[in-house]
Amino acid sequence: MKILYIPATFLFIAIFGLPYNYYTFLRFVVTGVSLYAAFGLLEKGNINFWVMLFIAILFNPLIPIYLSKDTWILINIITGSYFTVTAYINGK
Repeated sequence: MKILYIPATFLFIAIFGLPYNYYTFLRFVVTGVSLYAAFGLLEKGNINFWVMLFIAILFNPLIPIYLSKDTWILINIITGSYFTVTAYINGK
């Protein structure tokens, strides 16, 4: 699950004001890695796969959810922290 460090890094970078294309790219990365991690957690029997599915839906690029910039900053911090903790715990 070390792959979770990649979107976590991108999410923390997204806190700063960046061009719109970065956030579109971020949606693809977070959704793809979340789905990959969800299936990995499901195979392990870990109930946290529901959280990964929720994150994939929240960040999906096909039907985007529009929220304020401040709300997205908070979501990015929470999601990046969750990815970091999950990667660390599952890496042991």
